Amino acid sequence: MAAPLRAQEQPQPWIDLPAFGFADEPAPAEPFAGQVLSFSQPSAESVKPLLDDPRDAPPAEEIDPDRPRDARGGMFQKAAFSATWLSSGGRDGWDMTDLELKTTLAVPVPSRRWPMLITPGFAVHFLDGPAAPDLPAKVYDAYLQFRWWRRFTPRFGLDMAVTPGLYGDFEQTRDGALRITGYAAGVFNWTETAKIVGGASYLDRDDVPFLPIGGLIWTPNDEYKFELVCPRPKIAKRILWSGADGPDLQDWIYVAGDLGGGIWAVQRAGITDVFSYRDYRAILGLERWSLRGLDLRVEAAYVFGRKIEYRSATPDAHPSDAVMLSGGLTY
Repeated sequence: MAAPLRAQEQPQPWIDLPAFGFADEPAPAEPFAGQVLSFSQPSAESVKPLLDDPRDAPPAEEIDPDRPRDARGGMFQKAAFSATWLSSGGRDGWDMTDLELKTTLAVPVPSRRWPMLITPGFAVHFLDGPAAPDLPAKVYDAYLQFRWWRRFTPRFGLDMAVTPGLYGDFEQTRDGALRITGYAAGVFNWTETAKIVGGASYLDRDDVPFLPIGGLIWTPNDEYKFELVCPRPKIAKRILWSGADGPDLQDWIYVAGDLGGGIWAVQRAGITDVFSYRDYRAILGLERWSLRGLDLRVEAAYVFGRKIEYRSATPDAHPSDAVMLSGGLTY
């Protein structure tokens, strides 16, 4: 029997490179969507349920170390829905509500061991507030990401993706609506518990065209994870309470930093324009990873340093600080 397709996406213990909060690279995470692989070796028992026939499970020494435990056999790999509410209020307030749905498929290109991951997604962003009253009530993201992971040596691998998409109010698609983003990041196994990450992302944005990717991922034991990677550092602690103390069901609490925002082409006051939005986020979150069930995520954040920039001569806007509540489900 042919081996099933092997996806390279796993919530833990990978670091979610795309979850930087950019609206054009939705999350988680979302941020150039993709995750850096941990070179963990699964057991034969953990891989059995993921094969087409459990009786075909290979011996432990023959298991592919690049196959995550939650990879599915076949094309479909996962579907995810997320919602984010960001509110500031007041005279200088500007609120956003984001809804996003995406799915990930795997195709055997160039091979079954190194498949291409294809992620179509759609998001809608509801905008409201006196800080930018002339913007449309909502803008959209429609994108298609192509991502590929490859291990070149036992200690080094490369994660790459390109994402063409349309971003705007769909009233005008001539100027700035079509954008192509991408990233490339290398992972080097420094020690058994530490990995070095380095690379760059191209965001195709007026305010932040490029963004470096770099830092250290340190997992000293099964209860702590230090993902000290720019631009989304994260420190997580596992919660070992009843029902979530085994390998197939894990709960984690974490603190993280994030750079959020996006860019959209819009029609405003009879003219075509493009506006960019960015902010900084200090996040407290709780996530659950389930091998055979739904993955859950809830976050609360303080959002500051907010800025709206226009491609036209319209003056910039600086909305007041805000609070953010976010949640997501992944199947």
